[in-house]
This record gives sequence, structure tokens and C-alpha cells, in this order.
Amino acid sequence: MPFTMTHLCIARNIQQLFPEKIGNLSQFYLGTIAPDAVHNRAGYISDFKKASHLVAGDERWGEITNTGEWTESVLGFLGKHGNADDQDFVLGYCIHVLSDIYQRFAKWNPFRFTYPDKVANGYGNILHQESSKVDIEMAITVENREDFWFHIKESKPMDLRGIIFTEEIEKQKDNILNRWYKGKERPDLSSNEVVTIESNMKLVKDATDFVACHIK
Repeated sequence: MPFTMTHLCIARNIQQLFPEKIGNLSQFYLGTIAPDAVHNRAGYISDFKKASHLVAGDERWGEITNTGEWTESVLGFLGKHGNADDQDFVLGYCIHVLSDIYQRFAKWNPFRFTYPDKVANGYGNILHQESSKVDIEMAITVENREDFWFHIKESKPMDLRGIIFTEEIEKQKDNILNRWYKGKERPDLSSNEVVTIESNMKLVKDATDFVACHIK
């Protein structure tokens, strides 16, 4: 699934396309990073991520194919809670999940069905490692990245209806501001074969288009 900087870049694109939809940019960006904060939960299992990502159905997290039903679940959640006091947070939250859905049906599922042997032989680990390096590269080089850090620092973590919890989001904020990127040097991407800066920025563009057509 897309890493943090990819999600933040998609969210910024959406804010630029629909500025009238967002009142509090800090809470909007907080929502954008919130679904993956479930990884900070004690005893983490993949079913926690299915819940935090509003997945419909019984398929395992890495094997979801019912992306249409999943999309409807997210849009239903947004429609139900989009006018609440935390609507900017909820919109950012749903944009994160819609971006994951796009990556799942446009990138991951076609690959795993076409090359099941590669997936069985550790392709997922290679994808994760290369995505992690690209994520660090983006955190160091992406334009106006300081805006992300400012707004994330200013945001106020909250519970979201039993789906994600304040302490998990607070940990995610700390990870982003103080652990994952701080003091890092630009990684060597020359050996990346699957995920490159170019392919990831195309993912940002294409996922932005997907999200925009669902929330406009």
C-alpha cells in the first residue's frame, strides 16, 4: 500500500483541487495519516487494519478483490460522517483509504494474479523495501514538505468512533515528526526495480484522479 509521503502528496493535490471542502488543513492531514496508525496498536494483527481501512467483506487484508464494495463502504462512511465536527479529519481519513483502494486494484492485484510465483517468493518484501526508500527520498526532497510537518505538528489527535484511537495517532505523529525521517540521508535508489520516484509520482497523480472523481 502507499507509504506516508505518497498519502500526504495525494491529500495536498486534493486540497488544491477542492479547497472549499477543507476548513482545517491540519486536521485534514492528520486524517490522511490516521488509518495506518493502527500499526501502533498492541498485539497488531491484519484484521485491525481491515477495520481501520473500512474494508467490506471477509477477504484477508493482502488478498482483497472486492474493491468496488470496499469503495462503497468508504463513501458510505464519508457520507454519514462528512458533516460532523471532525469533517476535515474524516475527509482526510477517507482519502487515505480511497488511495489504498486505487493501489490495490490498479497495481497490486494485477501483479499478484499475473505473477503468483514472484509473490510467493517474496515480491511483497521487495515492494515494501523499495517503497520505504522512496518514501524517505520524498520526505527529504518533495516540494514544500515543511508544510506537512507544520500541519501535522499543529493537529490534535482524536478517537474515530472506535475505529482508531487517540494514542495510536499520537504515536503516528511522533513517528513522522521525530523517527522515520528526521536526520535521514537520501537513500540510494539505483537498485530499485519495482518502485521508483517516477513510478511513485505517477501513482500520486493517478490516485489523485481516482479520489477526485469519487468525492467531487
